[in-house]
Amino acid sequence: MPGPIVYALALDPNAALRDVDHAQWANLEALLGDTAPGDLAAAVRAFVSAGSSAVIGIFDDNLLWASLVVSVDNSGKPASVSTIHGQAAEAPGGMAKAAGEAVKWVQAHHGPCSLGFFVDKVHAEALLRAADKAAAIRSASASGALVLSPVPPALALALA
Repeated sequence: MPGPIVYALALDPNAALRDVDHAQWANLEALLGDTAPGDLAAAVRAFVSAGSSAVIGIFDDNLLWASLVVSVDNSGKPASVSTIHGQAAEAPGGMAKAAGEAVKWVQAHHGPCSLGFFVDKVHAEALLRAADKAAAIRSASASGALVLSPVPPALALALA
């Protein structure tokens, strides 16, 4: 499973790859292609509670373009990665409704979800390039291109 996602998450070779939608995975790899190794891993360590999961959804024209579900073990280390699929990946009604369905899906299939981060593709690209990640997230939020739910306390503080 080598590639940009593995490097961005600094995944252990023993981490499980579960139920991956290949089109979403390819889109995510293209998006993360220039990401510094470990960038996403640092965010997981900072914002995803041990024994829980995080879900990231990237939308293009209000359709889920790419997703990533990262489940961490009780030590806080990524234990498995997946993508959203099935009805949760095809939920109509815009980003906010799809985000709610995705979090429900993660909770049903991966247990507690401590972070839901949903953004449009343009702002996701800007976030990855930004030196000031918090400012890029605030910009996406101000433009209505971001849904954060659930929001862990550490991320709420970082964005304040």
